[in-house]
Amino acid sequence: MGRSWRRVIAPFSLITIGFFFSGCHSAVSEKNHHLAVEHYNAGLRNLRNHELQGAFWEFEYADHLDPSIAKVHYSLGHVYYLMHDLPDARQELLKALRHNDEPSSTYNYLGEIAIEQKDYKNAIEFFQKALKDKLNRTPYYPLANIGKVYMLEGKFELAKEYFAKALLRNEKFLPAYYWMGKVHMSEGAYEKSLQDFSAAIRIQPGFSVGYYELGRAYLKLDNQNKAAIAFREAIRLDPNSKVAVKAKRYLLLLPKVSATPKDQKKKKNDISPRVP
Repeated sequence: MGRSWRRVIAPFSLITIGFFFSGCHSAVSEKNHHLAVEHYNAGLRNLRNHELQGAFWEFEYADHLDPSIAKVHYSLGHVYYLMHDLPDARQELLKALRHNDEPSSTYNYLGEIAIEQKDYKNAIEFFQKALKDKLNRTPYYPLANIGKVYMLEGKFELAKEYFAKALLRNEKFLPAYYWMGKVHMSEGAYEKSLQDFSAAIRIQPGFSVGYYELGRAYLKLDNQNKAAIAFREAIRLDPNSKVAVKAKRYLLLLPKVSATPKDQKKKKNDISPRVP
């Protein structure tokens, strides 16, 4: 998975959670509770430094010291998710719900795991629970995720409805534009998909996956020149990613784009369709 794509899906799985530490468990001393908090913070530092194993042990020890801290269970669930252990991730997130007064992010995460397990019915239920949380300050996440489920089920009209609802809550929410573009591609509405992927790129200019999908849309519209420019930009932005590998395969099938570096820069600025 490329770095730019991690930045897209990261908001759906971030460790920065809106709920607070619960009070000390009745059987936990104040000293142990404070030690647990220290180990939790150490785990977060390890996560920021991409030290996954270190983060895991810090969160585990925090849980040993005080099993009633919702953030610790959420964080353990996040680490298990990153280690591709979905059953244990789900168990820790369910534990987080027991001590959590603001559960929207946890329900949203549980829904994401259900999507990966192709359990679409439970995914929808988790996202709907996230939306029912009156303290949910980011409802566009579960709204977009519900749209994604409907997209995966081939219910494109419902999917577009929920992506549009997400954008009403946050007009700069990149994932909603991206998935809307994917739906339009599936429907053969390639001009609309160009607008969607271009909107995503305007929000995050370094979004390599957006350029890759833009290239695919231009290919569908028989504009090989702009497709090649978009694929080259996807490769430049994230050269070691799976997206770059796929973009290179497309380029092998396309005629060479002959342009000076100055012309190439100008063409890159021209590949996004104009917005009225």
